[in-house]
Amino acid sequence: MRLILIICLFSTSLLWSQTKKADSLKSVLETTSNPYLKAILNLQLAELHERIDLVKGKEFAHKAFNYKENDTLLAKTGNQIGRFHFFTGELDSATTYFKNAATIYSKLKDEKHAAIIKISLGAIQLRQGDYNSTIKTLTESASYFEKYSDNLNAAKCYLNIASAFAELEIYTKAIEYSIKANTIFEGLNATQLQLIALPNLATQYYKNGDTVNALIYNTKAENLALKANDKRSLSIIYNNLGDLFLEKDTEKAKKYLEKTLQLKNKLNLKSGVEVAQNNLGYAYLKNKEYATAISYFKKAEKRIKGKQLVSIYNNLSEAYSKTGQLQNALEYAKKSSKLNDSILNVENQKGFLEIQTKYETEKKENEILKLQAENLEVNYKRKKNLYLFTWALLALSLAIFSIYFLQKNAKRKRIIMQQDLKIKEQAFNQSLKAKELEGIDNILEAQEKERSKMAAELHDNLGSKVATLKLLLESSDNRDDFLNNYSKLKDLIGDTYNEIRNISKNKNFGAQISSGLIHSTKAIAAQISDTKKLNIEVINIDVEKRIENNIEIQIFRIIQELITNITKHSKASEATIQFSEDENVLNIIVEDNGCGFDMNSSKSGIGLSNIEKRIEKINGEFVIDTSKGNGTTVILNIPL
Repeated sequence: MRLILIICLFSTSLLWSQTKKADSLKSVLETTSNPYLKAILNLQLAELHERIDLVKGKEFAHKAFNYKENDTLLAKTGNQIGRFHFFTGELDSATTYFKNAATIYSKLKDEKHAAIIKISLGAIQLRQGDYNSTIKTLTESASYFEKYSDNLNAAKCYLNIASAFAELEIYTKAIEYSIKANTIFEGLNATQLQLIALPNLATQYYKNGDTVNALIYNTKAENLALKANDKRSLSIIYNNLGDLFLEKDTEKAKKYLEKTLQLKNKLNLKSGVEVAQNNLGYAYLKNKEYATAISYFKKAEKRIKGKQLVSIYNNLSEAYSKTGQLQNALEYAKKSSKLNDSILNVENQKGFLEIQTKYETEKKENEILKLQAENLEVNYKRKKNLYLFTWALLALSLAIFSIYFLQKNAKRKRIIMQQDLKIKEQAFNQSLKAKELEGIDNILEAQEKERSKMAAELHDNLGSKVATLKLLLESSDNRDDFLNNYSKLKDLIGDTYNEIRNISKNKNFGAQISSGLIHSTKAIAAQISDTKKLNIEVINIDVEKRIENNIEIQIFRIIQELITNITKHSKASEATIQFSEDENVLNIIVEDNGCGFDMNSSKSGIGLSNIEKRIEKINGEFVIDTSKGNGTTVILNIPL
């Protein structure tokens, strides 16, 4: 009882955390007017609702899909919509969105994301019963991910390959691939993917006759799903448990299967409903409730494809036979046999070719024996000798031609080698001269870079402190205000003096942000907010992990420069700095309610130039959205 309570509390906490994050994103969405930012926020909300509410998630995804100005964002959104259609069983629509997204990624030369989408296409082929295409598609994708040591996506391929082998009843290979996938997911703490691998592994053990391991892996999956409050995974696990108890305890099986259908209806999940209906039909068939069994089999027949449809045909044949409807029983038995033959057609063709080859070989041998028996051996040998002579003559001619060609080619190679040696000698002499000039250029370039670096550090670091001093002095309108701000002014002047000393000793370049980017940003924001002239709020949506120090420094300097620009030029009273993370990309939004400026007529100063150089150095990108009288929004995207 205590364990169940702990699991429930954890699940409630997780759901509350997801709801809180969704509310935070919605509040930001309501306050922004930037179309690009709106599209990003709608996509994040869609991803967040994937395991909470599929209907709402699809609505957010379609809103994001309306923004067509950014190909990368368009591909991400199309992929997400494809996932929603897949989960609701709309496989044709899912295929269309996945293929469109893959096409965009291919145009962008993004091979990795194109290969990731192939995993989804392979899963659709699996659902449609096209097992050969499934294995081909996913094996190609797995090879790509293995080449680049992308274990997570390789494991996703293994997972679907295992399902294809299971459908073909090659359970040892299915278990092998499922274990490979689950080991990687477990090592990466990929809970949601474990919740796919574990139930699959349990089913494969069960189909292979190992009910002990089937129960162990289903129980592991159930505990993990309850802990994560993953109702979609629970619907799959309960179906597995119902299947497991079909032969031993039909009443227990029916309870699990009814739970499965309740969850799937609640979540509007179409996939897997047919499996539960088939299993329920089988449970009623065992209880000799044939009419109810047939109704469930008929429902499942409309949805299911591939090997599982063979099972339904067999069950319907048996049910009709028990009720005396022999014509229907025979009809479904024929359907089962025909479908099973088509699925296994590859193996049948292979066996047929082997038999045919053996037959042709024996036929030729018999003909030779017959010829020998009819005294035609002499003619046979004459033809054979003629063929041998022809081949020998051809081989001799080829040998003579090869020797002549090799000698001629060797002579030509010697001449080319001598010419190459002369060319390489000349190139080496030119290279020595070029290296001498390059060395001089490098010395001059290093000196220039050092001067530029010093200027940037003076502008970025000291600039923000001097701007803050200016705000404090401006806020000291009378003697009492000055006395209240005296200690702050004294500390800030001390910091500025130490900064100058550090720069003069070349110690401040590459400084450490010991307390982390977000904490340091909050500190400088609080320092400026104390002036009562400008209130800066720092919001962290979901950034938790620490960023590499050299990247943190560059980002912090950019934020310092943006804050300095707000205090010096914007006439703003409020500003917001928001941090979020999406697929290893740090997103920073800096907004103020100031006077804004005209991007077309504005001249680029040293501040904007420094930001451009720093953002380029860390392979990031930034967008400025501003106009006169409407404040300024700056969006930074930095890969981590």
